[in-house]
Amino acid sequence: MRGFPDLDATFLSASQHRKSRAGRSFEQHISRLLRDGRIAFEEQAVTGGRRPDFVLPSLVILKAKKRTFDEAMVLSAKTTLRERWKQVAMEKFNCALFLATVDDRVSSAAIDDMNNQGIHLIVPESLKKSKETCYNGKTNVITFREFFDDEISSKRPSCRQI
Repeated sequence: MRGFPDLDATFLSASQHRKSRAGRSFEQHISRLLRDGRIAFEEQAVTGGRRPDFVLPSLVILKAKKRTFDEAMVLSAKTTLRERWKQVAMEKFNCALFLATVDDRVSSAAIDDMNNQGIHLIVPESLKKSKETCYNGKTNVITFREFFDDEISSKRPSCRQI
């Protein structure tokens, strides 16, 4: 069929643009949640060649030589994970590492691998409770509410703005 490669390339490009927009929209929603929750953060902070989606509370604190593990955290956002969660594992900065997603097709083995890498998944409550996902019962999978209530308000109150 003549023209099929051009048509295929056009559809692929449209699909990639849609996915890119969805990912950026997800990041903007998380940014809004952080702002509305009065959480100190920096977006897309360059950290030695890497650029995590969010650094809490700031890049200065993340890079501080004398800080505790719990004084900073890195939060990445991916609408779908597939194998891309492994990119997040490279963003270790001697702090807690969180990965927010709305992906409902993450395998139990992948969740366990993330746990072994020290990655905590943040998912909507509906996905955590769903019988269709592997999230329920996994200690490294928390909801957005648990992230804000436990990981920030309880464990890292210094991330809260006054």
